[in-house]
Amino acid sequence: MRIRWREGRPGAMLHGACATLILTALSGAGTAHAQPAQPAAQPAAQPPPPPPPPPAGTGAEAQGQPGAQPPPPPPPPPGYGQPPPGYGQPPPGYGQPPPGYTYPPGYGPPPGYYPPPGYGAEYPPLGPKRMPFEEGQPIPPGYRVETRARKGLIVGGAVTFGVLYLLSAFTASVAVDSGDSEEFGPLFIPVAGPFVTIGTAEAQGVGTFALVLDGVGQAGGVAMFIAGMVTEEKFLLRNDQAKISVTPMMVGESSFGLGIRGAM
Repeated sequence: MRIRWREGRPGAMLHGACATLILTALSGAGTAHAQPAQPAAQPAAQPPPPPPPPPAGTGAEAQGQPGAQPPPPPPPPPGYGQPPPGYGQPPPGYGQPPPGYTYPPGYGPPPGYYPPPGYGAEYPPLGPKRMPFEEGQPIPPGYRVETRARKGLIVGGAVTFGVLYLLSAFTASVAVDSGDSEEFGPLFIPVAGPFVTIGTAEAQGVGTFALVLDGVGQAGGVAMFIAGMVTEEKFLLRNDQAKISVTPMMVGESSFGLGIRGAM
């Protein structure tokens, strides 16, 4: 096959290709002017961080796993150290309790400790409230020396005089009722009355002896009473006891009386 080149044909083709390129360029420029410029592209946002995984042994996993152990407790905050160690042995100096020591019911020393010496010691029983005392005798602990009127003499003298005088007064009353007031009336006089009656009643024998005995007895009773009030005896009194005594005292400038004296 033969190709024939016609004169004037290649130039026409070149002119057509150039025209096509110019038209295409013009149409693209018009389209670019017609459309607005697009804004610059924004940077892509970072994806959110994934959630932390649940602790072991919690949620659905813990429910699905039988026998799962609970999570360990959180550590203590900073600034807290270890707890103080336990108490050691007691300090030296505490020994065994003294012999004879007894604890009251429900009480006792703490474990590892002993009471101090002398704690809870038993005291000796208390002695009698009063004890007789002689001069030169040592005074036992817990007692003191006190003085008092002699009660034996006072009580004995008062009883002796009172009984004999009542008998004499009763005899005189009977005699006065019988009309013998002049003979037996002196019996109303204490102490001296029986001696006076010996003469007024002209007593003899047994009557005289009875009247003398009556008078001596009354005089002895009065003497015992006065001696018991005037003299004092010493005795030992326990320190926790109070003392009350009746003693003769001065009343006014020239008379005596009885007074009560107390001591603790």
